[in-house]
Amino acid sequence: MQNQIALPDAATIGTLPYREAIDRVATLRALVMRLALGVSQMSCDRTDDQTAKLRENLQAQVKTLHHTLAVLRGQTTFSTLPETLSLWLAGVAATQDAQLQVIARMAAMTDSLCEGALSEEGATPETLDKYVAFGQGAFFEAVSALTEEFWARIEDGRATQLDRAMQSAARLGEGLSRLERIGKYVRSMSINASVEASRAGEAGKGLAIIAQEFKVLAEEVQQLTLSAREDIESIETS
Repeated sequence: MQNQIALPDAATIGTLPYREAIDRVATLRALVMRLALGVSQMSCDRTDDQTAKLRENLQAQVKTLHHTLAVLRGQTTFSTLPETLSLWLAGVAATQDAQLQVIARMAAMTDSLCEGALSEEGATPETLDKYVAFGQGAFFEAVSALTEEFWARIEDGRATQLDRAMQSAARLGEGLSRLERIGKYVRSMSINASVEASRAGEAGKGLAIIAQEFKVLAEEVQQLTLSAREDIESIETS
């Protein structure tokens, strides 16, 4: 399914809560440590209510881990976020197979750890130690690398958008230059028409009206070009 994923463009992602989406992945690092802590607490003497609460928390954390992995694999989406963001996460993750394999291994180790913790025998200290070591080592590095890749794609997208904006501004600048030349020509025509109207006297009233219209048009063209150039400058300095 991942090969069929089309990454949404940067403009689309930039309008969505992408920080929250990336945080869903980044917080997996803390989640597995909380899960390990919960497993260690299961071995302590506790009331039935406390044990039940620990079981509930463990099951919820395991579910979160597996669901996030499924999102990264393109198998499901985060229901509380725009679907486009889940597709984007999966699209980027599809290019980071090594990191996905580590996360999948962490999920499998989590299942094994919790299965032992919820049994009558409980999880062995050796199993818990291996889980914590993997979580703090390879898993932490994999999630960090994947998260950094997400942020790198965001920055690359912003750079691409800026480059496109600069190119558009350059093309607009060329168009404005032509418009300015037209404005100068219209103003010149207005001046010439005014001179001829004054020479013609009474017969030149119609020409005087035309000259005034040319003048107004030239001033509007000048104002539009000035305003547009200010907009271009704001893009170039942003």
